[in-house]
Amino acid sequence: MSVEEVVEAFFRTPEEVAPELGLKPTTLRRLCRETGICTRLERGRITLTEDDKQRMIAHLIEAKKEAAKAEDYDPFA
Repeated sequence: MSVEEVVEAFFRTPEEVAPELGLKPTTLRRLCRETGICTRLERGRITLTEDDKQRMIAHLIEAKKEAAKAEDYDPFA
């Protein structure tokens, strides 16, 4: 297995991960920049590992819980 194959198997692009999270790639990139949950390779390219993906899922779940606790939260809006 070459180095390129290992890198491609370990690091995934937002385009590959976003559908698994139910997000658009641009939304996932924005969340990566805002939260810092990502791995940056050369020239600032955003990639995600499996650990990054699990941390992003946890972040999204926590954000949804916090939004539900807000006083003005309307689940039908």
